[in-house]
Amino acid sequence: MNFSPTKTPWLSTTLFFLSLTTVTYYGFNQMTSTYKTDQGNGIVIYADDYVASGKWVFYCNTSRLISREPLPAPLAELKENEKLTIGTMYALSHADEMQATEAIKEITKIEGWYTKLRYRYSALDESSNLTVHDFDLFARHDGRLWALTVSQWLHRNRSSFKITAEPYDPEHYMDHAKMLKVAAASCPTPQ
Repeated sequence: MNFSPTKTPWLSTTLFFLSLTTVTYYGFNQMTSTYKTDQGNGIVIYADDYVASGKWVFYCNTSRLISREPLPAPLAELKENEKLTIGTMYALSHADEMQATEAIKEITKIEGWYTKLRYRYSALDESSNLTVHDFDLFARHDGRLWALTVSQWLHRNRSSFKITAEPYDPEHYMDHAKMLKVAAASCPTPQ
C-alpha cells in the first residue's frame, strides 16, 4: 500500500484555480472599465491601461487614442519607403476623390514632402492593441488647400503606410489639439 499523495489531483486543481483567477480578473476589469467604446457588433475596445499611463487620452465615441505629447512622424521610414498606398476616400464625391488622388500624386513627388507631417491621433484595433498612428499636413494643389493624412500601420517588425486627402475645411477638420480637447470631454470620467 502506498499512502503518498499523487501529483495529478494537485496539478489539476492548481491549473483550474489559475484559469479561474485569470478569467475572473479579466472579467472584472471589463465590467469596471471606464474608458471603452462599444463598436455595436459585439466588439468593445478598452483603453483603461493607456489612460492610466498618463500618456494617452481616449476618445470614447471611437477607437481613437490621442497621445498627450504629439508623436514624431516616422520620417526615416517614409524616406526609405518607395511606395505609398493611396487609401479609399469614402467621404468624398467621385470628382473630389479624383482630384484628391491627383493632389496626392503631385504633392508626394516633391522632395521631402513628408518632413512637414504632424501627429493627429492613434487608433486601437479589435483587441485593444495600438495599431495605427495618423499624421497630417496641408498642401496646396491646383488652387485648392488639401489635408493629407498618412496612416502608419504598425506591424511587428515594420510599418506600412496609406495616404488619403480631403479638401481642407477649417471648421470641421480635427487636428491634434482639437482631437485632444474633444477626446478629453468624450468620456464619463475625466482623463
